[in-house]
Amino acid sequence: MTLSLRRRSMLIAASGTIIEWFDFSLFFYLATALSTTFYPGMDSSLLLVLGTGAVGFVFRPLGAIVFGHIGDTRGRTVALVTSAGLMSVAMLGIALMPGYSVLGIWGGVTVLALRALAGFSVGAEYTGIMVYLMESSRPDRRGLTASWAAANSEIGALLAVGSAAVTTAIVGSQALSEWAWRIPFVIGALLAAIMLPLRRHMVESPVIAQQVHNETDLRPLVYAMKHQRKPMLVSFLISTVGSATYFLTITYLPTYIETVHDADSQAALNYGVIAAVAAIVVTPLFGLLADLAGPRRIFTGILVAIIMLAVPGYRLLGSSEYFVLGAAVATLAVPAAAWSATAASAIPEQFSSRGRYSGMAVGYNLATVLFGGLTPPLVAWLIELTGHALTPALYASAITLIAGIPAIILMRETR
Repeated sequence: MTLSLRRRSMLIAASGTIIEWFDFSLFFYLATALSTTFYPGMDSSLLLVLGTGAVGFVFRPLGAIVFGHIGDTRGRTVALVTSAGLMSVAMLGIALMPGYSVLGIWGGVTVLALRALAGFSVGAEYTGIMVYLMESSRPDRRGLTASWAAANSEIGALLAVGSAAVTTAIVGSQALSEWAWRIPFVIGALLAAIMLPLRRHMVESPVIAQQVHNETDLRPLVYAMKHQRKPMLVSFLISTVGSATYFLTITYLPTYIETVHDADSQAALNYGVIAAVAAIVVTPLFGLLADLAGPRRIFTGILVAIIMLAVPGYRLLGSSEYFVLGAAVATLAVPAAAWSATAASAIPEQFSSRGRYSGMAVGYNLATVLFGGLTPPLVAWLIELTGHALTPALYASAITLIAGIPAIILMRETR
């Protein structure tokens, strides 16, 4: 196998996270527009939409079990090709779904089902790509290589908020709420469809190719739960911090600025672009730092940064000064992106190759359900209940302390 073929396959694999996070980020970025389409006039319309987005995450563990099994027994590429096809169907379905004026409440119910399909389809997408990149890279550059997955997830978020912002700039906020929110979903469906022929040309990772050929035990998840419980726990804890901080300081941020600080849709989406760009810039740097200094040291520094910057950062989000607000958005995004970049190689390296895809997918996706998809509606509800604008900062700090410290203590150093 030529080096160029391996690199092409790694590039195709890494680009898959763009589609996954385009889809999941877009739904939260357009939450206010979706609420007026499917739940007009309802007092809790925004919470209903955020809850619908969270449902997609609830189905991720089921997808993790199914696609993790496929990835461990039939190969990483088979799982990734199937996942891309289902993602395209789910996004196109939402783009074409009639609103409340046509279908009544059944439009929202069908969107709920499509979010469930989307969550199922990406249950092992991000983890599978991290595993593929880590297994295909040089041993001394696993952090940098696997960070492509994290960087491309942030590119996906950037494309999502960027497409929403450009659409709003062209047609206006009113048209976005009425019909133009569908345009970015169509774009996402097309991007996912393009991944299908590309992924069919991927070569299998060198670690799994021989293993799949010789594997006699077709119960990789059972093996992982029996022999790799500690790596699964570490995967869950690391992913808990990553999910909570990422969804609060990058994905949910435009909705927070729009609803809590009364910014218009265009301005809120512009700040989302700033957060995504800041995250993309720092991600490869922290992937390389993980190779040079070891993930445990990098995680420790990031944990301290999250705790120190959360409250000041969210205080500055109430500023009326454009540059102050932009700096605050970037400051909050950087530690979240840094944690995800470091985790991209640190998590799969906790596992042995046998059962790695299944065990990691379950640990990661359970955390993503509880502390990723559920975080925006939970925090929005807490803000509504308490009237406290700093609720996201306090929530992020608490989760980071509770999950981050034991993760750092329990993890196996993989420098």
